[in-house]
Amino acid sequence: MQRRGFTISIRQYGCPPGVSLVEVVVAMGIASVLMGISMVTMHTVLRAERETSKAAWLGSSFQRFSHLFRADIHAAVEVKFPAEGSELILQQPDNQSVKYTIQQHQIFRVVTRQGKETHRDVYYLPEGSLARFFEQQRLHRAGISIEEPDPLQRVSIKNSESSGRSGKPAVQELSIISTIGHDYRLANLKLKQPEKETNETE
Repeated sequence: MQRRGFTISIRQYGCPPGVSLVEVVVAMGIASVLMGISMVTMHTVLRAERETSKAAWLGSSFQRFSHLFRADIHAAVEVKFPAEGSELILQQPDNQSVKYTIQQHQIFRVVTRQGKETHRDVYYLPEGSLARFFEQQRLHRAGISIEEPDPLQRVSIKNSESSGRSGKPAVQELSIISTIGHDYRLANLKLKQPEKETNETE
């Protein structure tokens, strides 16, 4: 009877297969770590995508600005600087003028004809950029100088202050310089004009 009761007690109160509390805690910890790594990876990828798109957009804006800026200077007959470094007015034939204005990291281009505004453009520079217009009177040229922060070589302000040195962020210097009143487009048209045939008569 004792052996039979022992056998019955094992069948009734035997430990069923299951998971311990320690295993659950370990599994939850591993899942949390994996989820954190995936979130950081997704955030890094999205940030890199935004930076790449922004850089491509700024590059396209600067390319369009440089092309129009050179063309406007080449076609100008007179150059004025109402505000030193921040404004430039290019007087062109047929009572047309082009005014460039620098405001923070934006450059505005306004075209007026006979006192009426006909066109307006806005071009963007990277944040933290410094731009100014200048004139080289001796060479009869005008241009713009742009200092952009270098994304690859940045100097930390905190490190410079802790070391006792006054460091400034590394910058990239860009310049667009063109000759005033020398329109290369018209020069190319003149070169492409066919020569007239002349018939010699005796």
